[in-house]
Amino acid sequence: MSYTTGCHTIFHHRYYIVWTPKYRHKVLRGEIRERVRTIVRQVYKEMGVTIVHGIFIVDKSCAYVRRDTSAHCR
Repeated sequence: MSYTTGCHTIFHHRYYIVWTPKYRHKVLRGEIRERVRTIVRQVYKEMGVTIVHGIFIVDKSCAYVRRDTSAHCR
């Protein structure tokens, strides 16, 4: 387990995110699955989030992610 340190803090940010289509329709197949995966990775990268573990099932997407927020000391 790795911790991130700031000027006066030590923290360990981890989140479990589950995304499901409306009414949990089984739509995450084929090209749609690949497109959603690409979009999710792009959004996480823009937000500075690292995917620790992720899985796509036909009716949901689960991701265990971490956010490395480092404080800048002056």
